[in-house]
Amino acid sequence: MNTAQDELKIVLAAINNRDEKFFERVDLQNLMNVAYDETTDVLAKNCSKFHELYPKDLFFKFGSRILRIYNEKFRGVHLGLINKVIAAYFDGSFKDAKNFSATPIKFLAAELNNLLKAVRADFGEEKILGDKATLLVKMIGDGSSYGRMIDTLNFVLEFDRREDEWRLNKIKNVEELVPPILDIAERYWPASWDLGIKL
Repeated sequence: MNTAQDELKIVLAAINNRDEKFFERVDLQNLMNVAYDETTDVLAKNCSKFHELYPKDLFFKFGSRILRIYNEKFRGVHLGLINKVIAAYFDGSFKDAKNFSATPIKFLAAELNNLLKAVRADFGEEKILGDKATLLVKMIGDGSSYGRMIDTLNFVLEFDRREDEWRLNKIKNVEELVPPILDIAERYWPASWDLGIKL
């Protein structure tokens, strides 16, 4: 039987090679749905704190209740955008990207490609408890501008046993990941407005 680490290596290879077999091994919709809901909870619970840290970001200005309503109302839009970006990455159409205004989906998929090229995965401890396994994974950026932007992110991934194999099920430490990823977005995304990129 393979290990969770073995399975993640297969998944990462499929991502890096833009191999659509990735979708056969990962229930992406479930992964995204759970992560979206848990991220919304973290953002809402810490809304006041994030407003103090990022006072120019209107997303946190009106409080946790409005934030939850907004994220629920635009859930389909947000997840749909992510799905389109992932599709453009896997089908290679991002190679035709021009700029955000002209080809927003392809542009974001090209940015995803640049980010993936700039990081490597270091595997940590794997724990198995019945039909569940957890694996510590450290994503480390290289010396490029994209790598420095990512720096280091620590993931705890959960896998389910499926007969003789493991399958990636969820990100266990969303609450830990939201602050550093949000900080990356707040620090780096505003600079893109100078390039004429608009949401």
